Amino acid sequence: MRFLNRYPMLPLGVLLLCQGCVSTSATSASSTAASGGAAVANLNLGAAYLRQGRLTLALERLDRALDHDPRLAEAHSTIAMVYDRLGDVEEARDHHRRAIRLAPNDPATANSFGVFLCRHERWSDAEPLFLRAAGNPRYHTPEVALTNAGICARNAGDGARAEQYLRDALARNPIYADGLFNLAALAFANNELDVARRFLGRHSESAPDSAQAAWLCFQVETRLGNRGNARRCASTLREQFPESPESAQLERLGNGGRP
Repeated sequence: MRFLNRYPMLPLGVLLLCQGCVSTSATSASSTAASGGAAVANLNLGAAYLRQGRLTLALERLDRALDHDPRLAEAHSTIAMVYDRLGDVEEARDHHRRAIRLAPNDPATANSFGVFLCRHERWSDAEPLFLRAAGNPRYHTPEVALTNAGICARNAGDGARAEQYLRDALARNPIYADGLFNLAALAFANNELDVARRFLGRHSESAPDSAQAAWLCFQVETRLGNRGNARRCASTLREQFPESPESAQLERLGNGGRP
């Protein structure tokens, strides 16, 4: 999860969780049972290493998965994320394309490729992939793809479409924390401070405290002139997330960010 250039893209972490949800049904029909099982086992290990940021180990396990089953779409999609993290954009793109060819109706694969394209500023190509994922009745979390579409649209400069996608995400899941946070951030960017405050309040009821939410809360309450609330948000940021970039931003304001 985060919004605009001051926040890194949220959906990647969500995608990693989704990519870790692997079933043996994704293995090719020609694979033997042993080979298919080994492919899935290595895929799961690779996805776990990727979540931990252990990219070399992730790459090794995912290569093994593809050695066992070259038609395992999830392995292609996941190894694409590793290559993207390593800065090898061409290799990442190639594996995403293979995953889409192998599993054209898989919503998680479409969502993952959409995030990749959005990260590399190809909004017009990413949008239909997010919509394909969100519209698939087999996708149990369409709010994820719709939130991704909203973030991508905003980064592309289309605030109106961003708001529509984020509101569509909340129509699917009214307590989806990432959608709530990003709508709060969008409202703040538009100087709709009361709206931002309301979405942040709903977000705090749906998710644990985070550095990003505390920092946005501090900014909203400061601009509204609510000094006491701003101090509480600043205290949360300093006490719970002292090593975060947002806490550093707070300290750079001087006086510990106290309004």
